[in-house]
Amino acid sequence: MLLTPDVSPTSNSPGVDTPKAQEEPELIPRSYQIEIYEKALNENLIAVMDTGSGKTLVAAMLIKEMIRREKEANKTPTERKLCIFVVNNVPLVKQQAGVIRAQSRAEVVELCGASKTKKLEETLWDDISESTYVVVLTAQILLDVLRHGYWHMHRINLLVFDECHHARKDHPFCFIMNEFYHNKRALSLAQKPRVFGMTASPTSDIGSKMDQSASDLERVLDSKVFYVKPHQLEEFVEKPMQIVALYNPPPKYNPTRLTLRMRRACGFEPKLLQTLNDVSTNLSQLGPWCVDHIWDLAVRNLRTITKSTTSSEHLATVHRIMKDMSFLPPICNDENMTPKVQKLIQILRVTRKALKDEFCGIIFVQRRDTAAALTILLQELEEFHDLLRVEVLAGHSEGNHALLNMTLKEQDAIITKFRNKELNLLVSTSVAEEGLDIQPCNIVIRFDPVTTTTSYMQSRGRARKKNSRYIMMQERDNHKEEASLEKIQYGEQSMRELYSNRPNKPAGEEDDQIQDKSTPEQQYHVPSTQALLTLGSAVPLLHKYCASLSTDEYCDWKPEFDVSASGTSGFLCDITLPPAAPVHYFQSDRTSTMDMARKSAAFKACEALHKLGAINDHLDPVIKKVRNNYDEGESTNQPKANQNKSYPRNTPLFWNHGLSIVQPQTLFACTVSYAKDAHYHRHSYRTMCILTKQPLPFLEHSLNVFVKGKARQVIMRTSSHLEFNQDQIALLRQFTLVLFQRMCKKDFDCEPDRMPYYVAPLAAGDIKISWDDVQMGQSTAVAPLDDRLSEDAVLDLVVMVKNDDTGNYFVHDILRSYRMSDKMSSNKFKMEVESYSARGTTSLGPTFGDYFKWKFKLDCAEDETILLVQRVKRMRNHLQPAPIEEREQDDGALTLVPLSACRKSSVRASVLRVSQVIPSALFDLDSFLLVQEAQERVGLRDIRIDLLQMALTTSSANREYHYERLELLGDSFLKFSSTIRLFILNPVKNEGQLHLSRIRIISNSALLKHAAHLELYRYISSTPFHRKHWRPVHFIVDGKPWDSQQQHMLSNKTMADVIEAALGAAFLSGGSIVAFHAAKLLRVPFDEFETWKDFARVYHESPTPHIDSNSTSSASIPPLSSEQQRHIDKVQKFLGYSFKNPRLFMEAMTHASSARMDSSCYERLEFLGDAVLDFQVVKYYYHKYRDAPPGAITLIKDASVNNQILGALAIQWGLGEFLIHNSEPLASEIQRTIATLEMQKESSPTNTLEGEYWVNIKMPKVLGDLVESTLGAVFVDCGFDFATICDVFDRLIRPFLDNHISLEQIVIHPTKALIEFVQSKGCNEAKFQREEMNVENRSKNTMRKLGLGRCSGRDANPTQVCKFMVHGQLIATATGLDIGALRKQVAEEAMRKLQADPDLVDAKCNCPKRRRARHATMLDKYQEGRFANGLPVSLLD
Repeated sequence: MLLTPDVSPTSNSPGVDTPKAQEEPELIPRSYQIEIYEKALNENLIAVMDTGSGKTLVAAMLIKEMIRREKEANKTPTERKLCIFVVNNVPLVKQQAGVIRAQSRAEVVELCGASKTKKLEETLWDDISESTYVVVLTAQILLDVLRHGYWHMHRINLLVFDECHHARKDHPFCFIMNEFYHNKRALSLAQKPRVFGMTASPTSDIGSKMDQSASDLERVLDSKVFYVKPHQLEEFVEKPMQIVALYNPPPKYNPTRLTLRMRRACGFEPKLLQTLNDVSTNLSQLGPWCVDHIWDLAVRNLRTITKSTTSSEHLATVHRIMKDMSFLPPICNDENMTPKVQKLIQILRVTRKALKDEFCGIIFVQRRDTAAALTILLQELEEFHDLLRVEVLAGHSEGNHALLNMTLKEQDAIITKFRNKELNLLVSTSVAEEGLDIQPCNIVIRFDPVTTTTSYMQSRGRARKKNSRYIMMQERDNHKEEASLEKIQYGEQSMRELYSNRPNKPAGEEDDQIQDKSTPEQQYHVPSTQALLTLGSAVPLLHKYCASLSTDEYCDWKPEFDVSASGTSGFLCDITLPPAAPVHYFQSDRTSTMDMARKSAAFKACEALHKLGAINDHLDPVIKKVRNNYDEGESTNQPKANQNKSYPRNTPLFWNHGLSIVQPQTLFACTVSYAKDAHYHRHSYRTMCILTKQPLPFLEHSLNVFVKGKARQVIMRTSSHLEFNQDQIALLRQFTLVLFQRMCKKDFDCEPDRMPYYVAPLAAGDIKISWDDVQMGQSTAVAPLDDRLSEDAVLDLVVMVKNDDTGNYFVHDILRSYRMSDKMSSNKFKMEVESYSARGTTSLGPTFGDYFKWKFKLDCAEDETILLVQRVKRMRNHLQPAPIEEREQDDGALTLVPLSACRKSSVRASVLRVSQVIPSALFDLDSFLLVQEAQERVGLRDIRIDLLQMALTTSSANREYHYERLELLGDSFLKFSSTIRLFILNPVKNEGQLHLSRIRIISNSALLKHAAHLELYRYISSTPFHRKHWRPVHFIVDGKPWDSQQQHMLSNKTMADVIEAALGAAFLSGGSIVAFHAAKLLRVPFDEFETWKDFARVYHESPTPHIDSNSTSSASIPPLSSEQQRHIDKVQKFLGYSFKNPRLFMEAMTHASSARMDSSCYERLEFLGDAVLDFQVVKYYYHKYRDAPPGAITLIKDASVNNQILGALAIQWGLGEFLIHNSEPLASEIQRTIATLEMQKESSPTNTLEGEYWVNIKMPKVLGDLVESTLGAVFVDCGFDFATICDVFDRLIRPFLDNHISLEQIVIHPTKALIEFVQSKGCNEAKFQREEMNVENRSKNTMRKLGLGRCSGRDANPTQVCKFMVHGQLIATATGLDIGALRKQVAEEAMRKLQADPDLVDAKCNCPKRRRARHATMLDKYQEGRFANGLPVSLLD
């Protein structure tokens, strides 16, 4: 059982709900309460006190004292003991907790069963022990908690049993005490808690049995009875006058006309047979008028049951009869009502008149239908309209079709109204006798006879007002009823005398006699949790386990018990478990009763299931269904995916080979040059080289850099070594420092022996250093220009322009065709002419000479050379692609200058143009070297280095590539390969257990651990290049020394993602074999397998029987029937594959409803096939849409692998014909689906099914499962051969996808489209919310007036509310029964609103927006990438 506190939250303890103690006045204890309190402090006690005498106050006093002692002991939460107050039923939890909270001033946790918010018990109880000392809970919850080992008896210091007289036979009170308190093996005497029991009547037995019952109660509770004498209570508790009201026997009534019609119409319907019996009983008790209204109530109740087994034909007949029925007002005569009912009306008439507005009463009845009928009658009687405000009060029934089924909330509402005098009369079943905090009444009427002494005393205790009356209705001359009442009254008197004169026995003196009723062999302990399995807990645990197994709406698995006689006085029980269980048959020991035989067999089954791991150490089933979450790699206790942490990042070890300036050196050259590009033919680009101490570890390395908005390839090639003397080394060092200074506008320095490399230009067309350029580049000084320079020399200049000392300029062109006296064309030189004219110099266009004189204050010679120059842009990140809209803006403006206005810089343009990308290239080189180091360290040598570099690069690095596409591919491969391993190694585990095992392998938390252990964070590239922050290794920049301890921030998800991305890179490098080997190196658990081929070997060598390797001989497997063989032949022809073991296909077609012990259902093969199909689809779309971002691939993958499309594929393949099942509803659903598709096809203009024709069709999940199980069967049968399953996919599934799905025309589910749209607006706080509400129809309103609760259990179908919220603000909402349909409806409505008001998201969103950030949906990005010039945008994300 999963528990949550059913109370309001408090800020003190985030994990546990503990309401604050309300500031109510503390009650002053009476003398007898103090006496009981003092005795209970020193010994275990059972306090016998009348109803209303204040038993709970004594318990609160004890709790308060126990809390004081615990606090004085100053125990830690792990040592703290709790006060546990145990009640018999749910309504008492809240009531008694309120009293304890008010009187002890303590934080109180209330536990009353599972609710919608589920939380594991061990976590809950840890939170409780940290936040409070008191828990009020039902007995069943405490028993479950103790049995499952979530809490222990030695952690309890006070155990209070409310209404402790229930501690008999198989009540949870008894199990709690016998299994845990009296268990000497688990609990020493010093560890036992104090026990305090409370009751008004400790036993219902009379005569000689009474003393024995009292002794049994004392033994079970290890306590002694303390009886409060009546004279002690007289001063405080009012006693009612007891009256017997006699009525005449009823006349003989014939069945009513309505009863006869209902009997003829549907007398054989099971649901109405019960009503027929009820009517027969009530006819003599209530009369015809009430009986007809019971029919009305029963039919209305059937309407609230959404999945009634009553056939629609009979149900329609019933409704038709009731619709034609008209009810007359009640008339008080023998024809309509029995004398008993008329007597009740007479009593109410007289007492209401006598008491006037002080009237306050309860009518106790035995049956729910009686209570409902009497309530209607009293509400309908005209004479009571203004006098009686009456409602019915009943408990909660386990039956789904019960007439009255009140929830705790509904009970509380009625009791509150009664307390507030909105009601003055209740018609109640026995639920109001015991425990409930109902205000004292002055009239209590027992409409039906009392049956036990306890019931008599408790119902009488409700009449506690002064001068109250307790009226017992009795049939005149009914000697049986007279004798029963006398016996009960005598029993009460005997009990008083017994406890008044009974000698006190010290509690615990008979403890040795109260040994566990279970022998040691009938108890199973789990040492790690102290959980306990007993005969009493075995049967419900076994049912719980079977319910947890894989199933669907067409299959409901339960254990089958077959009890048979053994000999003349014994019984044996055989249990058969569902096929999905790892074991199937168990037989009990020989026992004396049938019930004990069932328990014995269930005990053996549960013990075996625990040893097999199907039941965990808390003796709870391993929970199976968690597949609804999209990210199955997440678990509740893992680190948060977006949690960032600072990690160290390595610098390449290669740079530790420092250079030296002291002596001649041999250095190794690596050339850096642009690849040939016709677009840049007008300008020269010098080849540069990087000189290092050791040769760089590659022959050639290429990268894309982005210049003027265009991608250009830079190639780095290792070359021969070169010799340098000391002077040359000094020149190279200075050139490098000045070059970096020129580009970054910072001062660079580096210790000579730590210098990692030199950068130098090469002479054109040769691997030789251009020493002229090196000499020029020793400083940033400028020099005058020589007007005798050749045109090529001019074009290779970097110049500074007069009156502009802010930067350098490249010479873009020489304008030879213009002279100084020529007029400047306003078309060609528009900007210059406009700026000149704006000065008001002349209205006519200037000459070049005029313009230069105005601009530069120079008188230029007529033939002086005119240059067109372009500003040298400051260094930028050339590794980052420019956004599309900025690419055309990347060319700088051109400026006209005369040659005399220019001064020559100390670097040539051909050198500077290439040098501009050198820092970016060096930054990339660092990343590349780190990836090589990671490759060697982990052993990933089979992975292409460029793919591994991509796998270790995050999107935050702003490169043209990042790991996200690879991560998508690798994630799918990880799921695929891990599924194969689990399928092989766990042949007896069901799909749910396999799924949970896979989560533990592929979860982000598991992958995070692998990445951290391998220290991959040291090699990940996560930060972009930036000129302001670029620090070459070992260099001192602006006086700041190099920091060898580099750090970067990585999220937990990033760490996990790089593992998956590396697997994706490995698969692209060498297929499944290389990817499998990489998975092992990355610590994914494949210890049992060395190579991919080992999958088949281990599968066939497994000692646990598979379908093709039974422990028995193959001859024991029955041959295929002729029909099975026909199916196999047909499917093999369609699949284009011949099964070596045809029974694998038969298993793939076997639904759980038809599975037998000698066969298995398809769920394991479906689990395997799901992973096979997922990877095949991801792999296919990865290659098909090479430019698509991962989000777009995910969208189309989801559209290609879902229940709808797989169901359509199954119908196309005809797999429904081969399905082996035992469910008529399933067959009907499949036929309905096929018929729907046929109608859709016929209505198509082309008589074909086009596009995603399945999207609006509800497909039975079973159909989609068959496709996956078929793929799983083929994959197992071919020995897990990857090529074979790829061939099946390419022939059968890929064409189907090509024909119906594409990114250009994909039909996106409205919920996905909505989330994408909102995220494209930059908002990350949008979500769907789901709630339940009670929307009542007209018939339900009538039922509610009677206090009728709604139906519960599997037939219940509560109304759902779905909302779409942005930052907690409502955008759209809808209500209905199907949450899936509601999400779609809400998404469509929200999208309409957001598209109609484009600013709506911005108005409600406060997510931080990056400056100039651009957001787009995944498909927008894909489309943008396909049709943009240059590099696809998908690579820029």
